[in-house]
Amino acid sequence: MARSSSPPILSQILSARSYIEQTSALRALKNDIVGHAQKKEQWARRGVLEPIVKILNAARSPAKVNGKDGAPHASPRSISEEETVRFQALQLLASFANGGTAFVEPILAAGALPALLANVCPISNAPLLVTTALRALLNIVESSALATPDSPVDTQALAEAVFAPEHIESLNAILSGASNTAAQQSQIALVANIISKLCREERHQLALANSDVLDSLATRLASIAVGQGHVIPYAEVFGRVDHTSDFFPEPEPSTSNLVPILEALATIISDSRFRACMLLCSPAIMAIFPSLKFTPSKEIRAPWNSLEIGGLGYARQQSLSAMDYLLPAIPILQGRLSGSQQSHFPSLGVSDARERARSAASKYSSTASVWEASRFELFGNEGEPEEDQEIPLIPWLILLVRTRQNVERLMAANLLTTLFRSGFGSKHLRETSLGLLVVPVLMDMLDQLQASPPVVKSPLVDADTAMKWTILERTPAILARMITDSEHLQKAAYDCGAVKSFSKLLKDAYEPIPPSAYAKLWSPQADTGMELESTYPTCALGPEGQPPLLAHKVRMRESALKAIGALAAGKDEYRKAFVEQDVVAHIVQSLSPTPGKPSNPKDRSKNSEPDGLVPDASASDHNSGYGSNPLSVLIAGCHAVRMLSRSVSILRTSLVDYAVAVPLYRFLRHPNVDVQIAATAAICNLVTEVLADKGVMKILCEHAHSLNAALRLNALWALKHFVHAVDPETKKQCLEELESGWLVQLICDDTEDDALFLARSKMDKQNAIDVGDDMDGDVEMDQPDSLSRSWLSSSIPPQDVDGKRPAKFRQTEARLAALREAELNPLRKARNDDLAIQEQGLDFIRNLIGAAGSGSSTESANETTEMIDYLFSELGQDRFFDILARKLQAKVLHPTSRRAVGSAAGREARVLYPQAKIIEAVVFILVHMAASIPKHRQLVIAQTDLLKLLANHFNSKDKEVRVALCHLISNLTWQDDESDARACAQRAYELKKLGFLTKLEGLEDDCELDVRERAKSAVWQMKQVSSY
Repeated sequence: MARSSSPPILSQILSARSYIEQTSALRALKNDIVGHAQKKEQWARRGVLEPIVKILNAARSPAKVNGKDGAPHASPRSISEEETVRFQALQLLASFANGGTAFVEPILAAGALPALLANVCPISNAPLLVTTALRALLNIVESSALATPDSPVDTQALAEAVFAPEHIESLNAILSGASNTAAQQSQIALVANIISKLCREERHQLALANSDVLDSLATRLASIAVGQGHVIPYAEVFGRVDHTSDFFPEPEPSTSNLVPILEALATIISDSRFRACMLLCSPAIMAIFPSLKFTPSKEIRAPWNSLEIGGLGYARQQSLSAMDYLLPAIPILQGRLSGSQQSHFPSLGVSDARERARSAASKYSSTASVWEASRFELFGNEGEPEEDQEIPLIPWLILLVRTRQNVERLMAANLLTTLFRSGFGSKHLRETSLGLLVVPVLMDMLDQLQASPPVVKSPLVDADTAMKWTILERTPAILARMITDSEHLQKAAYDCGAVKSFSKLLKDAYEPIPPSAYAKLWSPQADTGMELESTYPTCALGPEGQPPLLAHKVRMRESALKAIGALAAGKDEYRKAFVEQDVVAHIVQSLSPTPGKPSNPKDRSKNSEPDGLVPDASASDHNSGYGSNPLSVLIAGCHAVRMLSRSVSILRTSLVDYAVAVPLYRFLRHPNVDVQIAATAAICNLVTEVLADKGVMKILCEHAHSLNAALRLNALWALKHFVHAVDPETKKQCLEELESGWLVQLICDDTEDDALFLARSKMDKQNAIDVGDDMDGDVEMDQPDSLSRSWLSSSIPPQDVDGKRPAKFRQTEARLAALREAELNPLRKARNDDLAIQEQGLDFIRNLIGAAGSGSSTESANETTEMIDYLFSELGQDRFFDILARKLQAKVLHPTSRRAVGSAAGREARVLYPQAKIIEAVVFILVHMAASIPKHRQLVIAQTDLLKLLANHFNSKDKEVRVALCHLISNLTWQDDESDARACAQRAYELKKLGFLTKLEGLEDDCELDVRERAKSAVWQMKQVSSY
């Protein structure tokens, strides 16, 4: 690989025959390259990486290759000669990996990744080697993160290798081991950082959760809380009752790093309710954060009492935990509390054991704190529903946000947001506390950094600057997740100046970086003479990565766009405020893979041809400091446009002026399906204004035939808006392009229900074989089999002498099993996708037969009549009404079994009731038909079976269903003129005979004002026409 005139050090490495010679040669090379970027390049091109990896593999003693039967090395020790060789080789690889993205390819080509992973196991390797191997691995990951979007460096391949089962076992051994020494703490932090930076795919997150890594990180978090004294008083006493006291972790040393633990937990959980519950149900977390009622002293309760006197206290103050009283008392408007706002998830409280707990409290009072034991009891008594309680980990995280600084505060907010978004905790209380205690803190931290941003003029970045960059990059994205779908939190962010702050972030992200950020370190030697043959992958450096400053700005773009989209999803005034901040130009540049300087519409030529080039930056602009936008920025930009387009005024002015439709149209054909999905969602509002005549209909109809469920859904959603805004001829063309048969299939496709039954039947048969002749035992169909229990924490205690686990852990297991089934069952997910697509398909028909909204009422009625007749001709009248009737029917899945009664398959029969959104869509189709000519009203009245099915839904819990039914009755009993009087009276009679009048009269006392008024109007109209 190297030239014949190899340098002396390389010759020594190649010719060394003993450990001492290898160590000497490797140390000499290390001294030559550390801190010297040019020499790293020279040595890499000379082919030194492959010999280093060979020495690293050869120096590994065969006896230690598979040493997992032993225990991790508990304390530092002197390393042997062969371990010294490996140590030097690992340090060299870490140094080369630290050189930047260009070194990643030759390092991986030399086979360094398997060699590094072989040295990670703490059982078969000395602590010094484990730490060095982890650091080298982290350097490779961090250098890969700076790769440009078109770079061959594949972080996904890295993740696949690192998160292989055997290596996850090694990582978990480190996380679950002791942390008494600085080396052990360093290893834990390195492992957590690797997980945070590399774990992005759900299958890897699941693998880490199922392999106890999540539980080990949770135990680390609990240990830190114990070390800080943040344990619920009397938790250990009550733990003796509920068998959790054995899981109290030892306090973590004060030098432990909290940041990587918090970040790794949030990364593994991501957006999963199941994995969030795994964290909350971790034995160590349940042990130190039990859900105990707390009766505070008068002094502690005084601030809350003051608020209560003013009508601003928490209505359920008795459910506050001791941790809540470490936070400031907050005013809560009682009018906001409703049952629908409570947690919909199973209880995270403990079992009902108040009497035993009191007994234990008195027995172990000598070990308790100075707080009185009588102030504590277990939740779940006095008739209070357990599901309304939350684990005190959530208020503890709020406490960390308020008491910690910088990245610690940020990562606490990150994990807190993850748990809040997963639906755990009291939504009403936590939404208020987040708005008052967390959002202002995060916004203030962001504003302070924006006021004095770090100045970087070279490729080198110090630790303080890196920390500030992390805050600027992560805070907007965390806030975006926190405030999504929450009007209260959106207003809290808006009141804290979020519009101005997020806008400034996006503008700063599009400031070109100076040329000095690209500059290489000066070398007295010319580059010529150092080049080797590029045919050897281990000798050829890869492409240069992005300068750290540019990578920082790209990450800021994505984060700021997410924040803008989350806030713009709220009120119209928020959207208009963003436009007033002149961010539309910067959002448009975010729709370009190679952005340039944002400019006003007057400063550039408008390209209105959708098939033409997107107005991206020129090559000179790209090279002058704007970089490239990765897919994540393009997707975030599409989402921001979608949210802004909710405002009709912005849609017709700013978005049109900046020609956002042009790049979005091109993204519909993007090679990446995620970009297609985002673009299809973004044009839902644009199709009615600026894309109706751009040929978008054909592409959307193609997407509606896609195998990707998300793309099908968004395409139908956009087509639904499209047909609402066009003339009847274009509507007909759209249905022809979509194909009526395909539309029917999308609406009627319930094959997943049969597939679900078949899959479970196969599992039942296998279970029957496994249990053999023992047919007398009770079988729980929803309980997972033994092979699927890998996700259960290994720290959950085994069965006791009675053959049962403690009740608390049986409840935990059942809770996790239910969430796992709901989240991970692919057939359930497929059925949910189908239901969403069916809703949009029905809404497509509703808008297809509805008037476009322009022109006179006579024209609108004629359009409706024409399109109804056209729909009947395409689908068939009887077939169409049969489809609607099927959507209103409850579906019984396999009510009978071929086996004996009581068999597994027989008990599997269940009923699926129609979803409220499906019912609403069906009713509004009939509302449109009833708004047409009398002939169509007579057609609807003639569908007796369909009307009987509708009558069953007057007591629907969904308000919109009840309102829609009132609309339908009003339209069916509408009289066009005198010639329609007899027929109208006959329609009213038929409805009354079916019991509709009685049901409408029952809605006159509905709890919703809109329903009451609509019902009264419909009742009055029915009685009027019945008098004829």
